[in-house]
Amino acid sequence: MNSYGKVETESKTEIKKDAIQSSDESIQFHEEEQKSLQEKMKKLNEKQQDLAMN
Repeated sequence: MNSYGKVETESKTEIKKDAIQSSDESIQFHEEEQKSLQEKMKKLNEKQQDLAMN
């Protein structure tokens, strides 16, 4: 492989690594958002039950 091919391959590898890292960060954000929404839903359900008892 010539040096141009090596540089091109390394460049593509870096682009893919960046894309994977970006995807991982996006997944983490959405998991945290989902957890937050689940907590809100739980609190709303508890509030609904409290209101139904009164």
